[in-house]
Amino acid sequence: MTRAAAALLLVAACSSGSTQAGPTVTVPPTSPAVTAAPLPGSAPAVAGGPVGRVASETFASAALGVDKTVMVYLPAGYDDAPAKRWPVLYYLHGLGGDETNWIQYGHLDHAADAIHLAAIVVMPDGDDGFYVDSAKPVDYAACMASGAGLFFPQRPHPETCVKHSSYESYITKDLIGWVDATYRTIATREGRGIAGLSMGGFGALQLSMRHPDLFGAAASHSGIAALLYAGPEPYDAAKVKLVTDARTWGGSVGPIGPWVRGILGTDLANWQAHDPAVLAAKLAPGRLPLYLDCGTEDDFHLEYGATYLDDILKQRKLEHVFYLGAGHHDFDFWSVRLPESLAFFRDHLAAAR
Repeated sequence: MTRAAAALLLVAACSSGSTQAGPTVTVPPTSPAVTAAPLPGSAPAVAGGPVGRVASETFASAALGVDKTVMVYLPAGYDDAPAKRWPVLYYLHGLGGDETNWIQYGHLDHAADAIHLAAIVVMPDGDDGFYVDSAKPVDYAACMASGAGLFFPQRPHPETCVKHSSYESYITKDLIGWVDATYRTIATREGRGIAGLSMGGFGALQLSMRHPDLFGAAASHSGIAALLYAGPEPYDAAKVKLVTDARTWGGSVGPIGPWVRGILGTDLANWQAHDPAVLAAKLAPGRLPLYLDCGTEDDFHLEYGATYLDDILKQRKLEHVFYLGAGHHDFDFWSVRLPESLAFFRDHLAAAR
């Protein structure tokens, strides 16, 4: 993983419009910024047409040991058809973001209404845990008192501190279980998809590949598609280098390197077990359709790792869509591409019935 690629882990804080101060990290002068004004709530995007609604809910997570807030988009017609069941999509945020980002900055409800999406969309709060079960120690009392143990200690503590850093179990067990028990979902892999941006794109890829029994499709917007990709930049398939010692990962990016190493540890096998590019080599053909995108001006050069994953998927003849086009690592790019991933799920998951 190159210095530029590792630095992306800070980007979602810039992109989400957060005003919280964080650790001092040098980023490129073209570091992303949100140009779209955040929305105070959901508003109709299709004049005169049916629209869905957005609800904010709270549920108890045994894996994290705390209650978590989640945003849920319910499609037009959900309330009027009490016997109907719907596919469900999980959209994950990036580092520094929270469960509100996809609505406030991505305008996901508008995009879903515009394509008449007949699916529930769930947007959980993933904090700073990379959607991984980690063995790192957690001091809940210290976190609640001062923010100790958080990547951004200035964030509101009650919403961010957890008792256990088990974000994979939180998503794959607690959240899915709660959603299927609370809403009228198609509670099978054929009716379930997962997507995300930046840190959340990494989460969506590795969670779907680690749990193909749970997810029927996955999508990544500017995510870490190849965790251990070390170059070259620009991408050259004949000269690919991979990180071989996890203890050196992110050594030149200030607090970010130790933070990620604290989550994944120093055992290279654990990194490989969460690397989408490694996991893709084990996917069964026809099992998990994938959507990937990245901007050619990505401020953290993630297009190179994404192209590497695209090559692996093509070599293995695995169904996927890969878009590489003009854009930076920000919501200006993600908002434009969001309808594409929503439509991808519409076309690859079971229809509402």
